[in-house]
Amino acid sequence: MRRPRSALIGLLAFGLVVASDVAYFAIIYVFGVDPQAPSAVNAVFRMLTIWMPAVAFWVAAALATTRRMPVILAALAVTSWASGALIYNLLKGSNADVPSPAPSDIGYLAFYAFMVAAFIALGSILTRRAMVPVALEAVIASLGTASVLLVLVQPLLDEATRRSDTLERPLTLIYPLLDVVLVAITAGFASNPAVTATRRIWWFVAGIAVFVATDLAYALLSEGGDYRAGNWIDGGWPIGLALLAWWALGFIDSAPKLTTSNSTTALGLIAPVFSVVAAIGVLVYASQRPVHIVAVVLATVTVGLTAIPVLTRQTLLSRVVNGQTRVLSELRELDESKSEMITTLNHEMRTPLTSILGYLEIVRDGGGGDIPREADEMLGAVEHSARRLHSIVDEMLILTRLDSHDLGVEMEPVNVGDIASRVVSQLAPIAEGRGVLLQLHLDENAPLVLGDDSRLGHALTTVAENAVKFTPNRGSVTVSVTVRKHLRPVVVTVTDTGMGVPADDLPRLFERFFRATNATQSAVGGSGLGLSIARGIVELHGGRIRAESVLGEGTTMIITLPSAD
Repeated sequence: MRRPRSALIGLLAFGLVVASDVAYFAIIYVFGVDPQAPSAVNAVFRMLTIWMPAVAFWVAAALATTRRMPVILAALAVTSWASGALIYNLLKGSNADVPSPAPSDIGYLAFYAFMVAAFIALGSILTRRAMVPVALEAVIASLGTASVLLVLVQPLLDEATRRSDTLERPLTLIYPLLDVVLVAITAGFASNPAVTATRRIWWFVAGIAVFVATDLAYALLSEGGDYRAGNWIDGGWPIGLALLAWWALGFIDSAPKLTTSNSTTALGLIAPVFSVVAAIGVLVYASQRPVHIVAVVLATVTVGLTAIPVLTRQTLLSRVVNGQTRVLSELRELDESKSEMITTLNHEMRTPLTSILGYLEIVRDGGGGDIPREADEMLGAVEHSARRLHSIVDEMLILTRLDSHDLGVEMEPVNVGDIASRVVSQLAPIAEGRGVLLQLHLDENAPLVLGDDSRLGHALTTVAENAVKFTPNRGSVTVSVTVRKHLRPVVVTVTDTGMGVPADDLPRLFERFFRATNATQSAVGGSGLGLSIARGIVELHGGRIRAESVLGEGTTMIITLPSAD
């Protein structure tokens, strides 16, 4: 399948993102080049890792089919961050100490604003009608995550409050807080099943998580004086941006759509659970060490809010269970009424049908006097239809008894070979009349089967009669009884050279009232109940029945019954 040109352009853009990251990582980590060294090559590759994701975002925004607003806002966020990084590197090149605040802070701060707006735009697309429990779980996940992160960044907050510079203090304080807010929103976003069941959304979540985690690690190391350019955490920003770019390029093919996979929604359900556990951990930690009051409040609120969705779900679950119980009770009553109705109809129809068939036989035998040949043929058609109706009434009664587990089988050791011989003898005249060769192959070593001779005979007669009915003149039907040496089940196969069954119809062959399309088109008679009854009888004996067929070549019915050994 050929990809559209827009998709190929998107893949090319992502390939350039990956290539620039690999090249930069090779320079720093493989060749050991000092990233602080005043090298043009060094600077070019550093800027490529920053700006190539921005280019990929704008490619995705330009080629997106529909609902491109989240991508545009995310592109603005990445572009703002890249602009801030570019300004910072320019200032760093001319001055060892970049002043704070600096023009680069405008780009960095704009990144958070645009990314939050991208979250809102994407959430409005995917969760137009979020239920209250789902919304509460998102809040719980956000607050719990925020409480943990506040504990982690507390050294940064303490350092910021100790700074004497009135301009630098709020700026130093706001960066970790914005990181906390962004990760908290991401956690709440990831806890919504409607969001996590969409294509590529986890790339977006992972990209934000890696990016912000790198930012916080950088801030913590810098605060302790342990950060140096070329540190391992420098790879976090490019990797986070690459993950975000891969998510954005997914909009080129289509807008975000729900998937049928349960694995992503299961991952989404972990977020609120983890957040609650983490909030409890914060409270336990706060009982031993001094913790920022905001973190304690958020953790307390998180644990407190947990009761609301639990109670709401219990209420909804109670209503669902009560509703299902009521529906099951009504269905049971309907099923009992259906069984009673079928039993009554069977009785009311069987008696007149038996009378009709009896009188037809008397009339055709001359009991009422001689009848013309034409009249006898007409009465023969009437008798055929009456017997067919009688057979349908019997089949409906058997199905009803199968459903109610009241078929009345008498289990005893029986010889399936004898049953097959009897069935073949009964069907031989019919097969001969149709010009069909009916054969029987028996394995003398076949063990006995624990079952009802009459019911098993009914099932095998149905299968073999079907095979004869659907096999044309000069065709053949073979009934075989064999035994598998290891497991010792008895296997009965009925193979014909008839019309076969279409592959699409094969899975439904044993459904009630179902008839294969080619059988219907060929006007071959039948109620569509016989094979369903045969399956019910076989399964009642602990066996299995299945069909194999090739259209135009024939069908093989395979019945497997456990031995009585």
